[in-house]
Amino acid sequence: MNSAQAKVIRTMSGLSFHELTIKDTAINGTEPKDATDCAFAAAASKVNLGFWECSPGVFKTARDGVNEVILVLEGKGTLVSDAGDRLDHEAGDMVLIPNGWRGAREIHEQFKKQYILISE
Repeated sequence: MNSAQAKVIRTMSGLSFHELTIKDTAINGTEPKDATDCAFAAAASKVNLGFWECSPGVFKTARDGVNEVILVLEGKGTLVSDAGDRLDHEAGDMVLIPNGWRGAREIHEQFKKQYILISE
């Protein structure tokens, strides 16, 4: 039995940015400041980035040979693993669906996401 579990790795309210610092690559005398919150890192040989939209419904899905990180832009959904684990997610959530995860995706309302696929 596969132990891969999907999980929310960030929510908009759960971002943990450190103090903003001036970028050392600033140009033209400007002083932009930024910070990064690294939620997931993997040694990747192939990365695919895009957007996806889906109307309400339920369908089977699997992640074989790829990790998927999504940022939910609109809507609500639930991932239901073959083991029965349920993961609700909605606009503002960043979700990791790891390599090996299998189950169903329930789309409760019109759903839009930005995704990053990281091949293993």
